[in-house]
Amino acid sequence: MPELELLQFAEEQLFAAIDRAISDVVLVSPFLSIRVAQRLARAAGASRASWSLLTHLDPIAAAGGYLSIEGLRQLHEVGVAIRHIDALHAKVYLADEFAMVGSANLTNTGLGGATRPNLELSVRLAGEDVVHARRIIDTWWKSSEAVGLTALADLEARVRTLPRLAMQRTSVEAEPLDNVVGDQTAELVADARHRSLWVKAQYGGPNAQQWLDTHWFSSSRRGRPSFKEGDLVLIYSKEAHASYAIVEVRDAADNNPSFVVAQGYSAEDGARWPWVNTTTPRLVPTDGTLVSPADLGFTGQGLQGGHRRIGVAEFVVAVYALAGTRRL
Repeated sequence: MPELELLQFAEEQLFAAIDRAISDVVLVSPFLSIRVAQRLARAAGASRASWSLLTHLDPIAAAGGYLSIEGLRQLHEVGVAIRHIDALHAKVYLADEFAMVGSANLTNTGLGGATRPNLELSVRLAGEDVVHARRIIDTWWKSSEAVGLTALADLEARVRTLPRLAMQRTSVEAEPLDNVVGDQTAELVADARHRSLWVKAQYGGPNAQQWLDTHWFSSSRRGRPSFKEGDLVLIYSKEAHASYAIVEVRDAADNNPSFVVAQGYSAEDGARWPWVNTTTPRLVPTDGTLVSPADLGFTGQGLQGGHRRIGVAEFVVAVYALAGTRRL
């Protein structure tokens, strides 16, 4: 009987096996983070092998960012066959003759690619164990349900209708750091399910202090922006290429270039960015914590218009990162 190989960090061996696969890649994991999904999508798009993913479309996991809906979309777009099965907890990865089982989800901290990874342990199978693992997964696959764009849209809708207590369950991994001001993280996560959620770009570097009290931002003259009272906005620094604060909009946009000028800006700036919204702080860490667009599943180029909507799952990822809670 071949000797089993134990792996504390699975990332290197897993992706090496995936990159050289020519027959098939079979991934079984209930959790999938956006960064790992994007890496898998790139590999799948360049691969000669057939790819499949078996997961569990859990709205609570999606709300917490542990199961990236955008990541699933990107895998679907490159032809990965995705299926859902209830009660999935196994983590099994197959690529031709390579097979690995263990505790590691398809996330940076699970596979060992994060700065502070989880304590995981995986076992590389060999011989008849590989064949047996494939048989078990084939059985699960036959009793699973196909996942397409409609199913992913339905999952997003289910995230938005989660009751408050269910949404708060996603924050039990750790407590927020003391440097966070405003409402508790769990309340912000719960509020996100029925608010419009945005990322708003600002010129210059991060300036957390200005968002600690009532403040404002302005938008382009190209048309009245859709921000409304109660919307939650992630503030993005164009200089740092990252977000660093979350605020709540207090009012509808007001065409008020004279206000912009009164804040010390030029008349040209006032004419260019006349639509003003005032804000109150919801989550403003003061230790320089940043969240990159890649963590949320898009690039900085997606903010060329100055602002963009994001989904609940992506917003919650930002909340946890800014609050200093444990990330998967």
